[in-house]
Amino acid sequence: MKGPNSLIIVLITALMGIVFSNCTTALPEFQNAASLAPREHHIAIGGFSGSGLNASTGGIAVCNYGLTQQLDFTSNLSASRLNIEQNNIRITTLAGPKWSSASNTWALSAPIGLSYSRTFNDVDGGYTYLLTPTLYKSWNYGKPNNTSTFFARSEFAYNYIRGRWYSIVGGYSQEIMTNQFIHYLSVSGSTNGPFYGVYFGYGLSLKALR
Repeated sequence: MKGPNSLIIVLITALMGIVFSNCTTALPEFQNAASLAPREHHIAIGGFSGSGLNASTGGIAVCNYGLTQQLDFTSNLSASRLNIEQNNIRITTLAGPKWSSASNTWALSAPIGLSYSRTFNDVDGGYTYLLTPTLYKSWNYGKPNNTSTFFARSEFAYNYIRGRWYSIVGGYSQEIMTNQFIHYLSVSGSTNGPFYGVYFGYGLSLKALR
């Protein structure tokens, strides 16, 4: 018969598996609703950290490429660790199209991708497959160097351990343009079942390049 210590280990392992397969990282947004000019590209790199049971701390790189006047290809790569335990890692990559309105104040993106996670005791969380349609609304109130953006992201996910689930991410980002750099400040929140997290992010980018 298994002793109390064995039972505790089993329970902790099960909890970590649930957290890793359920939690949503409310990744910051280092872009706005505007589309890039054709063949123009934009790269932003930053970090984020959150508060809550499923919160993570990590870094993210975002790359956009202008295809047409109103269509971009957007992608990102992030690596993070769950705050409640030191030895774990999650790597996520997403890529897909982003359509912008003619006024560049609304946009809709539809990235797909996957996330891989491993827990503190080498429990393999496996791959989670993701579809993350995101809606953007931007405005600058007559200040071209200061753009505000609200975003709402829905996440459809599948993991072979947990199955399918759905979660929602919402947030706000502020883009501040200087002579050489673009600064991003972002706050976002996620919810999935009983877990909730609030995230803060900062990103830095050179101005769009051709």
